[in-house]
Amino acid sequence: MKEFAVFWGCTIPARFPFIEKATRLVFDDLGASVHELAGHTCCPEGVLVKSNDEHTFYATAARNLALVEKAGLGVVTPCNGCYSTFKEAQSHLATDWRLKDEINAKLAEQDLNYDGKLEITHFAEWLSEDVGASVLGSKITKPFWGMRIAVHYGCHLLRPSPAVRWDDPLNPTKVEALVAALGATVVDYTTKMQCCGNALDRVGEREGSLAFARRKLMDLMGNDVDALVVVCPSCFQQFDLNQAALQRAKEDVNVPVLYLSELVALGMGHTPEEMGLDMHRVPVDPFLEKWESRAADKTRLASMFDVSLLSKCVNCQACKDDCPVCKVDPTYQPTEIIERLLKGEIDEVLADPQVWKCLECYTCQELCPSRIGMADTFRKLKELAMAAGTGPEQVSAAYETFRTTGMLGTPRESARKKLGLASLPATGGEALARLLADDLEGVE
Repeated sequence: MKEFAVFWGCTIPARFPFIEKATRLVFDDLGASVHELAGHTCCPEGVLVKSNDEHTFYATAARNLALVEKAGLGVVTPCNGCYSTFKEAQSHLATDWRLKDEINAKLAEQDLNYDGKLEITHFAEWLSEDVGASVLGSKITKPFWGMRIAVHYGCHLLRPSPAVRWDDPLNPTKVEALVAALGATVVDYTTKMQCCGNALDRVGEREGSLAFARRKLMDLMGNDVDALVVVCPSCFQQFDLNQAALQRAKEDVNVPVLYLSELVALGMGHTPEEMGLDMHRVPVDPFLEKWESRAADKTRLASMFDVSLLSKCVNCQACKDDCPVCKVDPTYQPTEIIERLLKGEIDEVLADPQVWKCLECYTCQELCPSRIGMADTFRKLKELAMAAGTGPEQVSAAYETFRTTGMLGTPRESARKKLGLASLPATGGEALARLLADDLEGVE
């Protein structure tokens, strides 16, 4: 959809107008024609409304959707709760025709009718399915190269199924694909699919809500993430506002939180000031400062490697468990070494003996779905390590022997004689040594 109605919901305009601002910027930059319709109310929220009166829940959702249908549009919402409410109502009223007729009889009094055939889309879904990750990536002028970003989907972007069918409800990947398209390194983590727990605050379970936030934030910090990206205002509230509450209580948690549209807008060149990022309760300055500092690291790494291939390799990791060395030495994790390069730890990697454990057997390349593999990367790392003077002494000594003699070993004449083998012709070691010496002098 290029033209649609937008449904902001209650939470974003009331509490997080900076999310609205960033989302509007993204809509504009991607050429969307967005309509804001008069007459919308709360979607309504499920816990507070549906538990009181299910009929009110479905009638309110149907009325909101009927307003969109009357305008002849589909609807896009940046709120997981609104998305789930609309999808659930659409699914339920498609089968409960008696309730649908009853609601439509009431809606007719307001010159409305709910048909239920409109397209209901989440903002993240719109980016993924209507825009596409590759097109989105092409619009990015300031990629998030080397930034380690984790994704929190939130329950209602994916469930309940089958009413919601956008991505796998237990193992989603599509928001990660969007973040990867922005140039970031996507970080997987144990509690990715854990509910944010924000709904507990609405029913007076404050400590339980904070416990949910604390658990995920500690997991994220343990995975060395630079930021958490969310796609729901309630989840944003949990990890920004409630994280700030934990910080005030002197708890050691510090994970900058960004709504997806904020990340996209930054990548498209919009400034933090333009979007009001200073309105976050947990400062995003550490993220922004690190992002800026990575530009020099990227320039240096780009002079050595194809950075896009390194990023693709890290985000794929299909061959991670196939490396022969990993099978006998679990401490050797080649993808982690590449991740460190993307984090800017170039000198540290070149000095790490782990680089030399790559056998250059090309197993990874043969198994790589993109025919990239890691062997060529590790060969280059070895060359750079030798140039930096951090390679193994054995390699330096062997090279000196080769450069002066043209050989890495001399024939065992006694063994050859015992087997009846004649002496080999004289080697060209001295000639090669002169050649290499002349070549080296020419280079100098």
